[in-house]
Amino acid sequence: MPARPDARAGAPPSGRGISSTDFAAAIAPYLPDARPVAVAVSGGGDSLALLRLLHIWTQARGAELTALTVDHGLRDASAVEAEQVATWCAALGVRHVSLRWAQGQAQRGLTRSPQADARTARYDLMTGWCRAQGIETLCLAHHADDQVETFLIRLARGSGVDGLAAMAATTVRDGVTLLRPLLSFPKAALMDTCRAFGQDWIEDPSNANTAATRVRFRQARDLLAAEGLTTERLLATVGHMQRARGALETMVTELLTQACAWDAFGVARLDVARLLSAPEEVALRALAQVLMAAAGAEFGPRFDALGGVYRRLARGPWRDATLHGCQLQRDGDAIVVSREAAAITDVQMLAPGEEVRWDGRFVLRSPASAPCAFRVSAMTAAGWGALKREGGLRVAPVLRAGLPLLSDERGPAAVPIVDFLRDDLRLALGKHTIQCVFVFRRAVADLPPFAGM
Repeated sequence: MPARPDARAGAPPSGRGISSTDFAAAIAPYLPDARPVAVAVSGGGDSLALLRLLHIWTQARGAELTALTVDHGLRDASAVEAEQVATWCAALGVRHVSLRWAQGQAQRGLTRSPQADARTARYDLMTGWCRAQGIETLCLAHHADDQVETFLIRLARGSGVDGLAAMAATTVRDGVTLLRPLLSFPKAALMDTCRAFGQDWIEDPSNANTAATRVRFRQARDLLAAEGLTTERLLATVGHMQRARGALETMVTELLTQACAWDAFGVARLDVARLLSAPEEVALRALAQVLMAAAGAEFGPRFDALGGVYRRLARGPWRDATLHGCQLQRDGDAIVVSREAAAITDVQMLAPGEEVRWDGRFVLRSPASAPCAFRVSAMTAAGWGALKREGGLRVAPVLRAGLPLLSDERGPAAVPIVDFLRDDLRLALGKHTIQCVFVFRRAVADLPPFAGM
């Protein structure tokens, strides 16, 4: 589907759609200066409208723009669609990078929600690329209709303030700012923008699949509007909830600053007295954020389970517990929150010169000079024993069970988070090393509190 002959690479739409002036006003509070930015472009009309508007915006400011497309592999056409996006970008003179989800094709029919897995993979791939390139901002094409649908879905699930606040204009994920500059514009305006540019787009067949909750809500919008639940009123409610969420987030941030400390292994130490002195709502949110970060989790624990742990902390005496893939252990006046070894299932291959995120918590990068690919898995007793015999490996038991172990054809090879390499591997790498860093999937103060909230 090539762009129509009347498409002009740098001309803003005239008379319909989103003007370059309106777009500049919408993005200005979040990107006040010219800096390199990336934009997620799937090939749909929403993301292509954002691409065209960002193209004008970056050109006017002399900023570099890169379009990222993830070939998710869930449909046979995904590779062809990524190539089409590359062709459109080339016509504009915009740098394009296609990122392939290696597990996508294997996921077809194997999980109950392959789209959810693909969503996580898309974000991981794009933010990983941005980090490697030193790009701090990734733009996404979510719009006002997406915002309303998110609100309705979460309302149906019984969500509270955080859920009903829907999507924020900016969030931080894996150290990269996700920017949604189009949340105030309806989808129709984005489609008109594409038409004004003469820009074709790809229709995703999943957008018509009524098995998806979001699609069913989309189809019910006219009925809801007739009953007074118009887009304008729903967006106004979202705005109220966002202000309430902002106030709570400020209080949670202040509490975590005073009551929580993290080490390089991704283990948190939480001051119980300070936690319990905060209003219950704030304390629950803070505890949930710590659990999410320590588990490398996308979402938080169930509210009833979280509330149960909080109540046991409040009334005492405290007994060690597990929750949300974490261990919670009393140490004097503090609770130590660490990854539960039994909950770790992630196994990946780390090839020379590549980077992987393991267990949602650690980013590992192997130098191009590495002699082979490594298997990254949870630490085992046998692996620990084999490496300890190499000498000099000392880590507290509460920490080591949650650390990534690298193995090769000879067996356990490295624990890079403590800079430990088997002697032959250290010799082979020379001055290079395998990097391993604990990262927060999202900024801790920006984590959603828990499922159902």
